[in-house]
Amino acid sequence: MNNYQLLIPQLSLLFGIFFLGFLQVGKEEKSLGLQWIVQMFFLVLAFCQEGLLYQVPSTLFINGSLVLDGTTEILSLSLLLLSIMVQVCRLREKQTLTPQVNILTMGVTLFGLIAIESNRILFACIAILGLIWTAHGALAADSNNENQPDIVHGGILRGVFFLFGGIILCVLCFASFGDAQIDEMQRILVREPRKGQGLFAIECFVLFLGAVVMGIPPFQGFLGRARRAATWPLAIGMSGLFAIVGFSLIVRWGVLVFTRPAIGGMGIEPLTTTSFLDLLRLISSVSLIVVPLLSLINRQIRGSILFFILNPFAQSLFALSFGQREIMGFVLGQILMASFIVGIIVSAFSLLRISALATFQEWVGIGRRARPASLTLILAISAAAGMAPFFGSILLQKTLSINSAFAVFPLLNLAFSGFYVARLVILAFHRGRAEISQIEATMNQKLWCAAQLIVLIFMGIFWQPLYKYGAFSIRGFFGEL
Repeated sequence: MNNYQLLIPQLSLLFGIFFLGFLQVGKEEKSLGLQWIVQMFFLVLAFCQEGLLYQVPSTLFINGSLVLDGTTEILSLSLLLLSIMVQVCRLREKQTLTPQVNILTMGVTLFGLIAIESNRILFACIAILGLIWTAHGALAADSNNENQPDIVHGGILRGVFFLFGGIILCVLCFASFGDAQIDEMQRILVREPRKGQGLFAIECFVLFLGAVVMGIPPFQGFLGRARRAATWPLAIGMSGLFAIVGFSLIVRWGVLVFTRPAIGGMGIEPLTTTSFLDLLRLISSVSLIVVPLLSLINRQIRGSILFFILNPFAQSLFALSFGQREIMGFVLGQILMASFIVGIIVSAFSLLRISALATFQEWVGIGRRARPASLTLILAISAAAGMAPFFGSILLQKTLSINSAFAVFPLLNLAFSGFYVARLVILAFHRGRAEISQIEATMNQKLWCAAQLIVLIFMGIFWQPLYKYGAFSIRGFFGEL
């Protein structure tokens, strides 16, 4: 075994892409079920391989280009977990289960995994460029409408825009550090604190690129309206994947570079004149208010949900901005749970059979017609809001225990999010449209919904293992517990 072992999951995904291409050339449209099985197999294989890599030394490098530590491990597992759940739900979308979408969605997972584990900024920017292009290609092929060329063209322009911003960031890093390698940049700042002066532009660029990739307000993100006509699994799943990748950029390019463990303390301290954590707190505070408000004022169900699934990520960024070791363990655990929550939301919508352009008028009475899927969706939204007894409530409790004037923002976020959940519940079980035909669920679908809710509630009540997993994952930065 050597340091190249961290490439095993990526190689599995790459081999899966070639295998899917071989099936498409050999059997064309007759092997869609087999292609789904093959894609599912390689995603599960990559997830298991990534999980087994947690047993290797705390930090591995491949010639400075890729890195595997506890933080990237959890983010990679979150990405693969969400990809698996999206792939499970895509089986119900028979009309869009095409070879092109299968290959492109596998490519999205591969590029996302490389972007998370990249140790060089330029290398990660190229991976995210591929991520943007393959995501738009998958959404265009999944939509089956006349706007496919516009979606692909928009994806090309957005990818070039991000690459241009990434190149500017690399130039700034070379001008200040002489390198764009993440671990070397942090070492230079620790050895020469004077270099921390005048790095405000780099910090702003990192926050801007990370926030745009995540799609948190006031930034729309790189997917934009390309998700309007796609199926529910890809529309929501792609948003979740981009949120995970964007979060990793902020953590690895920002927090792990411009901060260090405080001497004699249990937190982290800034290495620059303008604290990166303070800038992160400002952006995340705005997101805590804007995300639920945009979800409330949006008339379409899809647009509303696409905003609200970013709520746990905004809460995690806000908690991360305080730089305390205990909270950072909860933040990483919350990211893993957020990917699971997004997967549950995808699963519920794939069972509800709501159109892509449906408004909240079509949501009225849906709980009386499809109880298992509606209850699953409402509880998943409650978990994304940070309500008890879910894991997000523990993160909010730990964040509010810090004596800070910024505590008003998570309180307002919880209030607006609670109002959003109450609105969904009232409309879903309204009696006005009870006469509409029922949406029958099979026994397997009911068991699937029940299993997801049991895991979701269980991880909220018995949260200690997930917190320990997150806290143990940052041992490479803070040292052993």
